[in-house]
Amino acid sequence: MSIDFLESEIKTIQSAVNKRWKKENINVNLADIEITKEGVLTLIPAAVWEDENSTFIILKMGIFSYKSLFYYLTSKRFDTGVSEYNDLYECANTLLKAQADFILSEHTKDLNLHSLK
Repeated sequence: MSIDFLESEIKTIQSAVNKRWKKENINVNLADIEITKEGVLTLIPAAVWEDENSTFIILKMGIFSYKSLFYYLTSKRFDTGVSEYNDLYECANTLLKAQADFILSEHTKDLNLHSLK
């Protein structure tokens, strides 16, 4: 039984990417990524895309089962804190929000921000 990404799933991910980067042309590509699953090296279908500093990956673990992560500057790996999603749209959007939150924290950690009252 094949668990490759369906065309509708790719469109769902591409839609989330397009909403995030409205003026840039960032394409979602397909790949196979080797992971250890139940103690065995296994090829898993993946949707992959990149921006200037990050590489995003959504793994298709099974039918309606997805896992997401991103790499920042190829040396830091992050996930969303959710082991697996059964809703691809939620998986993609949560991944994008996690990366946006990380980028915001990286750019503001040295700023002295005060709330306005």
